[in-house]
Amino acid sequence: MRASVGTFNLNNLFSRWNFRGAIDAIAAGGQDSAVTVSYRFDDPNNLRLRTFKSRLVQPKDEVDTQRIAARIVAMDVDVLAVQEVENIGILRQFNKEHLGGLYDFQVLIEGNDPRFIDVGLLSKLPIGVVSSYQTAVHPDDPSRPVFGRDLQEVEIWSSGRTIRLFTLYNNHLKSNFVPFDQGPGRRCGAGEHQTTQAG
Repeated sequence: MRASVGTFNLNNLFSRWNFRGAIDAIAAGGQDSAVTVSYRFDDPNNLRLRTFKSRLVQPKDEVDTQRIAARIVAMDVDVLAVQEVENIGILRQFNKEHLGGLYDFQVLIEGNDPRFIDVGLLSKLPIGVVSSYQTAVHPDDPSRPVFGRDLQEVEIWSSGRTIRLFTLYNNHLKSNFVPFDQGPGRRCGAGEHQTTQAG
């Protein structure tokens, strides 16, 4: 059996609640007095505000999301390793709403990245054992993780789960970007993809 495999950096596939817009809209309504705004959360476990370097992380632009989705649909690979995804919920939502449910199986394990970007996998073929190497440490320095983000190991099985076809390793290497306040640097490209054949 042959299976097509690809990889795609989804470039900050985040979904964030940002209430600033609602507050700005109330303030713009011409009210001169102070405005009191209250929010009620029936299930606070379903809502998380995350920041990076004291700034609210913004959701991914819808136009950019649609453009990336169109490229993935055009690739139409059997197994797609993805990078820079916030969590499994967002990956499932992206598959359902933007890829038309192209992939029956999705997997993601939270990693170590301070920006909350993780590696994940979308597959038309059944997924077997999934392993994470986020806690693996360097033998010369047990206090230092080997992978600043994660290395994901995923078994891919045949349609009837009778044969393990291959094991895929998904990693997201850190770019050469250096913050402006720490000297010159360079950004690596995002939204790049590669395709290969396995079998």
